[in-house]
Amino acid sequence: SLLADIDRTNVEEVGLAWHLELGDRRGIQATPLVIDGILFFTSTWSVVHAVDARTGQKLWSYDPQVDRSKAADLCCGVINRGLAAYKGALFVGTLDGRLISLDGATGEVNWKRMTVPRDSNYSITGAPRIVKGNVVIGNAGGEYRGVRGYVTAYDAATGSQQWRFYTVPSDPALGFESPVLAMAAATWTGSWWEQGGGGTVWDAIVFDPELNLIYIGVGNGTHWNH
Repeated sequence: SLLADIDRTNVEEVGLAWHLELGDRRGIQATPLVIDGILFFTSTWSVVHAVDARTGQKLWSYDPQVDRSKAADLCCGVINRGLAAYKGALFVGTLDGRLISLDGATGEVNWKRMTVPRDSNYSITGAPRIVKGNVVIGNAGGEYRGVRGYVTAYDAATGSQQWRFYTVPSDPALGFESPVLAMAAATWTGSWWEQGGGGTVWDAIVFDPELNLIYIGVGNGTHWNH
């Protein structure tokens, strides 16, 4: 390593600087964002925290108040995989399907949008991504009936929807949103649309600015054998 502050002569001096209790024993899966010496991260139930990286002092927290009954629609726990940051704002997707913009300095809500059908088996556990002033978010729930995967882009400043891309086709009798989905439908069999189709984008959204392309990781189909 080219880093020189810690080496064989002083590594034994490295120790715990601070720790912070968050009041929940469930897993924390978010990678923190570090901006101007502040850690921004999410914990269980989509709660957002801002912590001084030097001292461990909590500066603010935001709890989106997700209904605890939503846990019945989750395959893998009440976790969240992180935030996106853009022009002083933070963006979080909540377990009940909302996308929320927060003021990074105070934790106050700038705007919020419901990104999935209400009272459905959809959820959000993945982190949003920023692409050219838009917030791109997917969703989870491919294990459950009625869930059809898609990603949506919202204007980071206003929350207005810019576009939506479905990952799997719907009922052929209703037509297809794009030629790509018509091609996909030709490879599917049975009445997949009655269960939704699955194919959710529950994490792994990456933007390549040189090629101007977004890459998404697509999850299992609903017909996946549990």
